Formats: sequence, structure tokens, C-alpha cells
Amino acid sequence: MPPRNPRTSKAVPDAFERCYLALLRPLARAPRWTCGDVLLATVLAVDGVCVAVLREPGLIHGVAPAMGVALLVAASFLERRRAPLAVAVLSLLGLALDGTRIAVYFAFYSLAKYQGRRRLPAIVGCWAAYLPLTWMVPGRLGGGWVQNFLISSVLLTVPLVCGLGANAYERTLVALRAEREQRIAQVKAEVQAEERMRLAREMHDILGHRIAITAMHAGAIEMVQGVRPQSKELARAIGDTARTAMGDLRQVLGALRGGDGSVIAGRRLADLDSLVDQVRASGLDVTLRQNRETDREEVGRVPEEIALTVYRTVQESLTNVLKHAPGATAEASVEVRADAVVARVTNTAPRSAPRPGPPAPGGGFGLVGLRERATLLGGTVEAGPTAAGGWEVALSVPSRAGRTLAAVHKSC
Repeated sequence: MPPRNPRTSKAVPDAFERCYLALLRPLARAPRWTCGDVLLATVLAVDGVCVAVLREPGLIHGVAPAMGVALLVAASFLERRRAPLAVAVLSLLGLALDGTRIAVYFAFYSLAKYQGRRRLPAIVGCWAAYLPLTWMVPGRLGGGWVQNFLISSVLLTVPLVCGLGANAYERTLVALRAEREQRIAQVKAEVQAEERMRLAREMHDILGHRIAITAMHAGAIEMVQGVRPQSKELARAIGDTARTAMGDLRQVLGALRGGDGSVIAGRRLADLDSLVDQVRASGLDVTLRQNRETDREEVGRVPEEIALTVYRTVQESLTNVLKHAPGATAEASVEVRADAVVARVTNTAPRSAPRPGPPAPGGGFGLVGLRERATLLGGTVEAGPTAAGGWEVALSVPSRAGRTLAAVHKSC
């Protein structure tokens, strides 16, 4: 006998097994039946069967029909939370046909507790149907009409009061829980606002101070007599960069203090020209290619979030070239397609040794931040070495991502 393939060793269910699983599937899909519901239905089924066997002759004759009615009424209690009025009506029908009373009391308790809309009319209607049945059916409570009416009213009032009390208790718990969650959300919002204010103060006191000093020093170098024109040009570029950074910092601080969901610093694809000019002034030979001239209308439709992500990607990539690839040349390209916006920054291998002095500061979180931005928009960022020894960073973001994210921000 040839060995069985382990991938096909699981036997396919036959017709009997499929029928068996089909019968069990409704039970597997019904976790809404609690253990209490099953236990109550079982107790009522046993009580109904006993009443059907031991009762006096009633409106229906024969033990089998009475047992069938009792089991039907007991089974209906599995849905007493979702259809309490139907369960109460079936219980009254079982009282009229079989003479069992215990199911009626539990049905009225469920009706008072779980009936949502029109609870009072449902209770009054079922009560009006129950009172005449208490002395019309076999096994009535005995006594005169008045005594029977009083005893039936007392016996029915107890489950109704218990059900209404349980409903009021649960509604109170739900209201208290909602109030607690609202207070927790309010406290959380206050803590977040306080933390944003603290971060804004720290950023203003630390970064704002240092950027302002950098701009002042750059302006002072421009005013010094005897400085070479190239040094003055470099100082002017440093001052412009510092002032631009100060403007971006003000916008970020305003967003932190105001609690905005997204920080859009007003960057568009048209701002890439000024960014490239600043990088050129820092000594990097960089070329920018865009399809803005050939498809101006399509570029103008790029959402703000995508445009800002493209801007930050080009900015971070060119900054990394300045820090880690001295003497290299770079090329940045931005292409707006019908389905996506693609940005690519490529640089050649460095042609000179690193500049003397302390290394440029960096925490290694630039690419991590770019990937996080792209992931939020449903895009990707790929970075790695090229065959010529350089480095390439490629960003791809779906065109519809910005509109979807803007709609989410508005809904929030």
C-alpha cells in the first residue's frame, strides 16, 4: 500500500458528517444563549412535563399534546432577552392550553426587564389576558372571584416589580459607565493638552533660541568687512535657512498649542524649487525634475498630506546627502501619475573625504519618520545603495490617500 501524502492525509467529511456538522452549526452560532437561559428553559420544560402528566383534564386532552405545548413554551425562553413579548404571549397560550403557571411568572419578569419600546402597553395587555385565565383554566387557585383576582394580582406583581427594578438598575449602571468613560476621555484630553503645551514651551525655549542665535550670527557674518563674497553668500544661505526653520517651528508650535490632528506646514510641490535652491547654496550639486510643466492641472490636485510627505522626503534625502556624501551630485524627481505620486532622490558616490570637524548630528530617525508618514498614507518608502556606489530613496503614495486621510480628519 503506497504511503499517504501528509498534505492530503485529512479525510474529507462524508455525507453523514456533513449533516451532523450542519445540525451543530446553529448551536455554534448562538453564543447569545447564556447558561442561565438554558437552565431556566430546562427547569420550565421539566415543570411543564410534570404538569402535563399529573394535571387534571383540561382544555386539551392527552398527555402528548400537553407535553408538546410545555416544551414549546420552555424553548421560547431561550429568546426571552430579544423577544420578551413573544415569550409572554406563548406563556399565556401555554397557561390556557396546559395549565402551567410558573412559566408565566418568569415571562412577565423578562417582559418587564427586557422589553424596550412600549413596555407599559405590553405589560397591561398581558396582565389583562392573564387575570381571566387564572380561574378559567383547570387547576385554578380556588376561592371566589375576588379572592382569585387578589391572589393572582399579588403573584404577578412580584415578578413585574423585580423585572422593572432590574431594568432600572442596569440602566443606571450603563449611565454611570458612560459618564465614567466621558470623564476619563475628558481627563485624557486635558492631560494631552497639558503635555502638548509643555512640549511647545520646551521646543520654543530650546529650538527657538538656538535658531534665532544662528540667524543672528549669519547676519553678523554678512556685515563683517573683508569677508570673501563666497563666505557672505554662505552666511546669507544659513540665515535664510534659519529664518525658514523658525517659520516652520512657529507653525508646529501653533498646531501643538491648538491641538490640531495634523500639522500641514503649507508645503506644496511648488516649494521644492526653493528647497533645491537652498541646498545648492549649501554646496550640493542637485537637479530637480518635475512634470509640473507638462501636467500642471494634475499636480495642482495633489492633496496637502501627500505634498507635505513628498517635500519632507526630498528634504530629508538631500540633507542626508550633504551630511554623508560630500562632493556627490544628487538628482530629485517628482512624478504625479493618475494613481500615485512618486518621488525619487538619487545621489552618486562621495568624491571627497568627510569635512574636518565634529560629525553632523543625527538620531537615525529620518528614514523611520519617512516610512511612518508613507504608511499613514498607504504608501511605501524604499532606501538602499545603488550599483554605482551611491544611494537612492524612493517614495510612492496613492493619489487617493490624501483625500481619504483628509476625510478622516474632518470626521474626527
